[in-house]
Amino acid sequence: MKKKIFIVACVVLIFLIILLSFIFSNNLSKEKEEELYAKIEQAITSRAYNIDKTVQNNFNTFFSIKRLGSKVEGSNTFIYCWIQIESFYINLDGNVELYEGSSMPYRFTFKDDELIKYEFPKDGQEEYSDSLKELFPFLVRLKFSGIYNDNKLKNDILQQVEDYYNITSDKIFY
Repeated sequence: MKKKIFIVACVVLIFLIILLSFIFSNNLSKEKEEELYAKIEQAITSRAYNIDKTVQNNFNTFFSIKRLGSKVEGSNTFIYCWIQIESFYINLDGNVELYEGSSMPYRFTFKDDELIKYEFPKDGQEEYSDSLKELFPFLVRLKFSGIYNDNKLKNDILQQVEDYYNITSDKIFY
């Protein structure tokens, strides 16, 4: 009986050592991570949007990012985050109206500190689930459920919209 307990304890200890070494060996320094997140924000800000000419009146896009972690793999660095992006314009009634929006996880790939691509899950029930597993490590996917129930990203965007258009939230239409 003592032998079984000893073997189980050794297996658990080895598993914890492997898990902790994996977690700590793949993390970036805080400075490097901040630098890469700044590049992500720059890429989102400079993205071109195709908009309908009827909504060009004070059109603007706002975003909020939830940081989910990073991973270094060879010369590639992966940054994981959840991004909510929403575009608004002033409608004919003078109210601010949502034009389009999205809220989903992204994986950004950097090579030598340069952003080389970004990816997000595919559409479709089966493809979505499979692509989540391909793009995001298990520990990152665990964080997704907390985002669904958290209004922080939405509230952050609402505050940006209120500040930009100098209005209150009752003038914003979704």
